[in-house]
Amino acid sequence: MTDKFIVMTASASMPASCWGTYRRVAVVELEDGFDSRPEMISERAKGVKEIVQTWEKCNVGKTWRCAYNRAVTEANKLADTLNDNLQ
Repeated sequence: MTDKFIVMTASASMPASCWGTYRRVAVVELEDGFDSRPEMISERAKGVKEIVQTWEKCNVGKTWRCAYNRAVTEANKLADTLNDNLQ
């Protein structure tokens, strides 16, 4: 059985005055029977039923303590919990 809740990441749009790399992280619920990954983090994307939670404008740093890595870790825990509750 494939997971119904997945973690997706995408680049965040930031003003030109911001230095560094910023990304978005999201936990997405997929529609029943959808096998591939959606193209974008949006409820309009094909196969996306609902966006459960997002973490916006996370700075990608050089260590595991950066905002992006902490958001991905938290998103993976949330997706695992939601997938475990389905069974």
